[in-house]
Amino acid sequence: MRKQKYRIIIPIVLIIIGTITGLVVAKYIGSSNKVGNFFVAAEYNTPVINETVKTDTDGFKYKTDVSITAGDKEYPVYVRAAIIVTWQDANGNVYGYQPVEGTDYTLEYNDTDWEYNSADGYYYFKSAVASGASTFPLIRADQKLKQIKTAPTGYEMNIEILAQTIQAVGNTDTDTSVTAVYDAWGVQIDN
Repeated sequence: MRKQKYRIIIPIVLIIIGTITGLVVAKYIGSSNKVGNFFVAAEYNTPVINETVKTDTDGFKYKTDVSITAGDKEYPVYVRAAIIVTWQDANGNVYGYQPVEGTDYTLEYNDTDWEYNSADGYYYFKSAVASGASTFPLIRADQKLKQIKTAPTGYEMNIEILAQTIQAVGNTDTDTSVTAVYDAWGVQIDN
């Protein structure tokens, strides 16, 4: 009879201990100070891409006078740009293969002020750009990215310029090194 008594009492005691523990934990969690999210989103120095689209005598579109204007933050930036060339239809769908430079189009760019990095496919402006100022054109009026081959049926050449900026100085306003550029992009700007 004694063993049966313990078989009933022990589970009841465990249930009571579990309930008390649960109530204490719930009270502790409910009464603790809540921590808010105090992070503020970063402000980006968003570049603006300036370009002129023209049509040549064969009816092919090309871009010229392509330059990048730095955003309006109060610090100079370095600029890099990528040129993405695709065949696209009227709905923006991209054709199954990418146009090949020299076969489907030609590219002439300003290699005096810009430098191409074959490792990552970006063109780097060789100097820092002041807040609100523009780079020299990557593709000038006398140079152009031009289509030389007819597009696949239903498609036309699309030339997209993507640009990024990064602060030209290091981690402080008095640091004139370009460590921020090297840390982010893995390149050292020459000038």
